[in-house]
Amino acid sequence: MKRTAILGALALATACGPWGPQGMLPGGPYLGGAEASRVDDWSFTDDQMLIGIETRDGWLRHSVTILCVSVDGRLYVMARHAPTKRWVRNVGRDPRVRLGIGGRLYAGRAVRITDPAEADAVARGFLRKYVGIDAPHAHALFGPVPAGDDRAEVWAWRIDPAEPRS
Repeated sequence: MKRTAILGALALATACGPWGPQGMLPGGPYLGGAEASRVDDWSFTDDQMLIGIETRDGWLRHSVTILCVSVDGRLYVMARHAPTKRWVRNVGRDPRVRLGIGGRLYAGRAVRITDPAEADAVARGFLRKYVGIDAPHAHALFGPVPAGDDRAEVWAWRIDPAEPRS
């Protein structure tokens, strides 16, 4: 019994440790500071299938892995079933984020996309990167999903450059 409790505590500490997400398991804060230089062109993320995002919930930090896409050098992230996600609620209260990309940390500010033209470009970028199709007439779905509709509510954010923080 004692051994099981210790193993359980160790597993929980690993999943929620102070080193960011571990695969698909959420984590705590990333260790270390963000890159000192401001990022104005995020196209280097094109070869990254998943990145980490660290958000704030009061004084606690929470991190998860997410999909990303760059469109015209800007970085975008999306959440499926957005209203149910902890990181989405955190960004709604405090848009400051840190991104774990290729072993480096970057500071950013998450800005929810509300412009239909920008959202459509992001939707096409995600389809191209993750599905492998070029859909020039694809449109993003906005607003809550109607009752009885089994499509997931998807929200998107642009990550604007921010001054690095610890």
